[in-house]
Amino acid sequence: MISNMFFGRQSETKQLIASLSSGRNMILSGKFGMGRTSLVRHVARVMRGQREFLFADFSKTPDRVCRELESRLNRDTIYKKQIIPVRYKSRRRLIVASVSKVSRRHVFVLDNIAKLTAQKLNLVRFWVMEGRFQVIAITESFLGEEALLALRLALLPADMMNLKRMQMSEAMEMIRARAESHNLAWTEQELKAVAITTRGYPLGIVERMSTEIGGQKHA
Repeated sequence: MISNMFFGRQSETKQLIASLSSGRNMILSGKFGMGRTSLVRHVARVMRGQREFLFADFSKTPDRVCRELESRLNRDTIYKKQIIPVRYKSRRRLIVASVSKVSRRHVFVLDNIAKLTAQKLNLVRFWVMEGRFQVIAITESFLGEEALLALRLALLPADMMNLKRMQMSEAMEMIRARAESHNLAWTEQELKAVAITTRGYPLGIVERMSTEIGGQKHA
């Protein structure tokens, strides 16, 4: 989706905020290009001041994930200047300690979950047992049912949401805003044609309009 712009998904936004507000974790699934990460970033903006969201690429090793989170948590502290090596288990404990220093509750967003190793599940269990923050797990659509069940058990209490295609009205809102941002004087029929051909698929809308905009610039 367009940078800093978000369209539709009102019910999904409310559901995610409600889950977090009630202290529950969330597993967010859906096909590539449905806007899962965009939805979470939108919720992070809506809940600014209530929750602190930290994003990590969970396709990486647990040690690398902890390093990324640790760097974001301690970017303004002297700790990042330490040269003493820190082992993985000590690093994950330091993350909990860093979160404990802040009154505002943190939300760890674990993105790009395509495969779950035993070590990754243990890391999730460790965080949940500490009870200092919440977790949003963004899973790929091809993650197996057994792995998905194991993840949900590790995250309990947890809700699940499967992000699907946008409603026609939402797709039209997105297409109209993109057209206006590029000064395209498209008719309602032209806007609707894009919405119909892309069938409410967010990434498809972006790609289709990028092609149209690029074609007009070179015309």
